[in-house]
Amino acid sequence: MFAGGLILSITLMAFSVWLFRSERLGWPNDELDEPIDQDYRSRRRRGRRVVNALFFLCGLLILLATWATPDNRTWWITGWMSATLVLLTILVFAGFDVLRTLLHHRRRIHRLSKKRRGSDSQ
Repeated sequence: MFAGGLILSITLMAFSVWLFRSERLGWPNDELDEPIDQDYRSRRRRGRRVVNALFFLCGLLILLATWATPDNRTWWITGWMSATLVLLTILVFAGFDVLRTLLHHRRRIHRLSKKRRGSDSQ
């Protein structure tokens, strides 16, 4: 149980650092160059920064629960319950990110179809 908790916490913290670094450097094939895309990108970056911090916090909570062991029940239960709640919060934020991305793509498609209709009529 102890080794599993250590592996899980280190994995979550390393995953958080990797996500933060990838978001900072940019993702491959991420072509968001137009002005409307810049607003979306800044909101996405801010939201994902919060999620990355929550992943790191979840790793720390699991590390706390792992070090506490089931002998110290108060810290053990507090650590695992808090980690579970943080992971559920991450799921909610992921849903908001999906919605934000969906709405952004709808706006882009609408704008591109308007441009195409404008260039077809000329």
